[in-house]
Amino acid sequence: MPVLKLPDGSRREVAVGARSRDVAESIGKRLAKDAVAAKVDGVVVDLDRELPDAEVSFAVLTPKDPEALEVLRHSSAHIMARAVMRLFPGVQLAFGPPTENGFYYDIESPTPITEADFPRIEEEMRKIIADAEPFERFERPTAEARSLVADLKQHYKVEHIDDDLKKYPSLSFYRQGEFIDLCRGPHIPHAGKVGAYKLLSIAGAYWKNDVTRKQLQRLYATAFFSQKELDAYLRQIEEAKKRDHRVLGKQLKLFTISQAAGSGLILWMPRGAIVRGLLETFIKDELVKRGYQPVYTPHIRRVE
Repeated sequence: MPVLKLPDGSRREVAVGARSRDVAESIGKRLAKDAVAAKVDGVVVDLDRELPDAEVSFAVLTPKDPEALEVLRHSSAHIMARAVMRLFPGVQLAFGPPTENGFYYDIESPTPITEADFPRIEEEMRKIIADAEPFERFERPTAEARSLVADLKQHYKVEHIDDDLKKYPSLSFYRQGEFIDLCRGPHIPHAGKVGAYKLLSIAGAYWKNDVTRKQLQRLYATAFFSQKELDAYLRQIEEAKKRDHRVLGKQLKLFTISQAAGSGLILWMPRGAIVRGLLETFIKDELVKRGYQPVYTPHIRRVE
């Protein structure tokens, strides 16, 4: 019989085959409503995953837990990909992971996506979130999994299985409505958990980060449990832009960059040279005060 070690130090026995969702409901209606995922022996899992028949540490994750936000963003990547596939027939999906501040999905579209398309994509995402359809996990033996993604005409997924996943006996998928994606999860219970989201930018990205491979479009976005959190993040981005040293350096005439010298090579202008000189003098004096002795070495040396 599964035995759960809860965060408060107590233990709880549950029936064989019980899911994390069942445990949350048994603890309280409020917790069950707020539940996003669960953490079993340090691993974040879906609420519908059966608990192991063993003694394990267990915690229900809610929006206040940092791990829950990563689950939300992973699920939002699926929602965005589903919206894009509805609007751009023939889209091929590559990878779509969460990141520190949001998520992205690498996409190949017969009709290139531009920032002008963002409002349409966000509106389609809104419809998906409003429907609040569940994320349903299922597994297939690897050979059947390959056939499934081939039937879905997702050749990047086929290649991913052939190159990286064929060593596993089975692979997991997530279904949400008409959308099916090869994915290990975990995901939120349903799309309605997404409180706020925004598409941020689009860039180029090579398939598997290999410059010899096909260049895809990487669609960046972010998501939060509430609009308040999203608004705070967007304000933070705007403030960071105002303080971007690349912008301020040019505005204050501290430095310039010339293609004659090379991209990214700084040419210090008088104002910047004075600031740099003052900082260098301060650092040298401080190092001497702290007992360091200066040495100089060549800028070049023998390759051996």
